[in-house]
Amino acid sequence: MNTSGFIRGMMLKNKTTDEFMEVVVRAIRLEFDLDVHLLDIGDAYLITMKEYKIGLGKQFVDIIKTHYGIDRLILEEFERQGFTFDRNRSQYIQYCFGNYSGKKQEE
Repeated sequence: MNTSGFIRGMMLKNKTTDEFMEVVVRAIRLEFDLDVHLLDIGDAYLITMKEYKIGLGKQFVDIIKTHYGIDRLILEEFERQGFTFDRNRSQYIQYCFGNYSGKKQEE
């Protein structure tokens, strides 16, 4: 999936935390072509994909949200739970993990 750090930065500044979380979840959904759900459970979010889950407090998200920091946090937790993917599979994933060099890296 093609993405732009500049555009993500604009979204970060101009969207509420709830709206930004929708952007993050949509990006993960499109990247992996899987059902990814964002549930608002009061003062927290529950993000689920297949059997993988992560809960994030809204205040925590609002404090730590960066261009791709929330995406990375979610993907790292899903990895810890057993989800596997190539960290160089796309520009989006490379941005999430800070290994973007302008082209897909070879292993």
